[in-house]
Amino acid sequence: MTKYCLTYSLVLLCWALPAWSAPDQPAEAQVKSAIILNMARYVDWPTESFSSDGAPISFCYSGQGSLTASLHSLQGKTVKGHPVTIRRMSNSGDSAGCHVVVIDATERRNAVTILDRTRRLPILTVGDVSGFSRNGGMVELFLQDGKVRFEINLAAARQSRLKISSQLLKVARIVRDNE
Repeated sequence: MTKYCLTYSLVLLCWALPAWSAPDQPAEAQVKSAIILNMARYVDWPTESFSSDGAPISFCYSGQGSLTASLHSLQGKTVKGHPVTIRRMSNSGDSAGCHVVVIDATERRNAVTILDRTRRLPILTVGDVSGFSRNGGMVELFLQDGKVRFEINLAAARQSRLKISSQLLKVARIVRDNE
């Protein structure tokens, strides 16, 4: 199986996994972390976003919930040849050096402020906050029928010069401008 097929299979697998924790099933936060990692593999950043071909891709987070805690399991994995680094954003929401910003549900009150600071920057914004994608976030994670799903705001991604693969868009709910 090619690397492409394997990665696509992982996205679909994560799409189908139940979000609750059971003896043989991953916890909701672990599923969401895996989805975020696999999503990043289907996003193209502008070339100037990385100092070199092997430069790290920085996943930054805001919040102290189970999702942001589970992001640490991604440390050292790779996205398109870039090793993943994980760091917490400062209280001021400083996103300098971030390629992916994850805002978990505990940061609901600061989500709009963080989105305002990252708007038009080549940063993939992912939120575990209701209404996140409709408020300018690029990817909103949500539960539907006990499974983790996601919706993508294409206009926000385009503003930030990020290109999202059609393969990822096929399994997402898309936010339209008139919604």
